[in-house]
Amino acid sequence: MFKKFLFFFLFIFLASALAQDTIANLRIEKKAGVAYADGIDLGKKLKMQMFWHSEANILQIGTSSWAWDNEWANIKDTSFLLQTPVQNGINGKQSFWLPLPSSLQVFERMLNKTLEYDSSSAKIIAVQIKDIWSVNLDAKNNGEVIELKFLKPFAAEAFYVQPNYILRINGAAIDSTMFLDLAKKSAFISKVFSIQDKQSAQLTLVLRDNCENPELVKKDGGKILQIVLRKKQTAGQQKAIAPETSTQGINSIGKKIKTIVIDPGHGGKDPGAIGHAGLREKDVVLAVGLKLKSKLEASGFSVKMTRSTDKFINLEERPKMASDWGGDLFISLHCNAIEGKEKQQKTDGFKFYILRAGGSEEDRAIARRENRAVALEAGKKDKTEISPAEWIVLDNQLALYAERSALLAGHLVEAFDGGSIKKLQTGAGQAGFMVLVGAYMPAVLAELGFITSPTDGAFLATEKGQNEIADRLVKAVTSFAK
Repeated sequence: MFKKFLFFFLFIFLASALAQDTIANLRIEKKAGVAYADGIDLGKKLKMQMFWHSEANILQIGTSSWAWDNEWANIKDTSFLLQTPVQNGINGKQSFWLPLPSSLQVFERMLNKTLEYDSSSAKIIAVQIKDIWSVNLDAKNNGEVIELKFLKPFAAEAFYVQPNYILRINGAAIDSTMFLDLAKKSAFISKVFSIQDKQSAQLTLVLRDNCENPELVKKDGGKILQIVLRKKQTAGQQKAIAPETSTQGINSIGKKIKTIVIDPGHGGKDPGAIGHAGLREKDVVLAVGLKLKSKLEASGFSVKMTRSTDKFINLEERPKMASDWGGDLFISLHCNAIEGKEKQQKTDGFKFYILRAGGSEEDRAIARRENRAVALEAGKKDKTEISPAEWIVLDNQLALYAERSALLAGHLVEAFDGGSIKKLQTGAGQAGFMVLVGAYMPAVLAELGFITSPTDGAFLATEKGQNEIADRLVKAVTSFAK
C-alpha cells in the first residue's frame, strides 16, 4: 500500500516554487526532541517529481535522493549530512520522515531559495531568492571546468593576480554555501572566498602552483559562466601537448575521445564463468580485449588495459586505474552465463549494461554473479550488491556520466545488432556492477554472449568470432566518438 502511495506521485512534475513564500499545513512529527517533516507531503507541496526505487529503498524527490535510516542525502554531485537519519516510521505513521531543519539545505539547492523552518507555526518560509542555479566542477585530462549557471544573464568580469582568481558578477546574489566543496574536489584550488554586497557578488579562487592561464568563458548570453583551469605543463610538454581550449577538447559534451580503457573481466585465480566445452570467461574476454586494443590503436585511439595477461585484479582497482589514467571511455568485457542444461540450450545473446539500480531481477542476478569476485580479494567479505547508502553516494558519478554511458550503450547495441550473436531482450540494461563504480567517464559493462550457450560459446571460442566482436566494438566506439 505504501509503495502504491508513493507511485501515485510518480508523475507530479517539478514546477516553479519560486513564487511561493510560505509552505504551510505540513505534516510534522516529533521524536526525541527532533522535528521531522513528511518528505512525501513536502515534495507534493513543492510540486516536485517523486520516484520510489523499491530495489534500493530510496525515495527521489526532484534531483535529491533519500534512504531510510541514512543520515546522508544527495543531490547532483553533493552529499549533505543530516542531523539525524531519515526515519521510516514515527508515532506509528509510515513515510520518509526528514529531520528539520537540516533537510532544508537540500531543498535550498534545488529551489535556489534560502529556507527557514518556523517551529511555532510548523511552516517553512522562503526568506531570500538566490540568482545562482548550480555550481559544477568537471575534471578533464588537462584541467578542470567550473560551471556556474544563473537564473538570468549577468555581466561578469574576471581578474587574475597570482595566485588569486577573482570573479565579479554585477547585480547578482549568490549563496556562499554552494562553493564550500570546490576546494575539496578540485586539484587546482586551495581556498574559496565569496563576498556579497548590494551591487555585486565576488568569488575568489586561491589557485595552487599546478595551475596556469585561468580563463572565463561566457555562454547563453551570460546565464552560464565557465572558469577554465589548465594544468601547468613542463617545458617539454608545452611543445608536445598544446593546452586544450575551452571550446575544443575540454568541454564535457564535445570533448574528443582519446583514451579508451579496456577491462577484460576476471583473470588469474578468478576464471569467471565456465561454459560450453570448458571454455573459461577470463580467457575469452582477454583474447577479445587484446584484439580490440590492436584495432582501436589502428584507428588512432590511445588504449590502456587493466590486464593484458592472466592476472587477478581487485574489482575496485579496475575503475580506479581507468580514472587515474585519464580515460575517456571504460569498457569492461564479460561473458554471460546461466545454470541448468535446458536453459543453457535456449538462452543466448549479448547485452550492455550501465551503472544504475537494476531494472529487473534478472539484471540484478547478473550483477551479483559478476560481483562475486569480491570474495576472492584478501580481507574482503562476500558482498555482491551495492547498498542503499552507497547508491546515494554514487549519485555524483551517475549525475556526471550516466547520460553519456547510456548513449555509449546505445551505440554498442546498434553496432552488434544483426551480428552472429543475437540481442538479449533490448540489448541494453542497468544494474549495480561494482567494476563500474569509480569510473569517472562514460562506462559500460559488456556481456558479449552466453558462454554457457552451445551456439554463443562455440562462436566466442573461435578466432573469427573474437575478431568479429572486436570489430563491432570498434565500430561502436568510433561512432560514439564522432
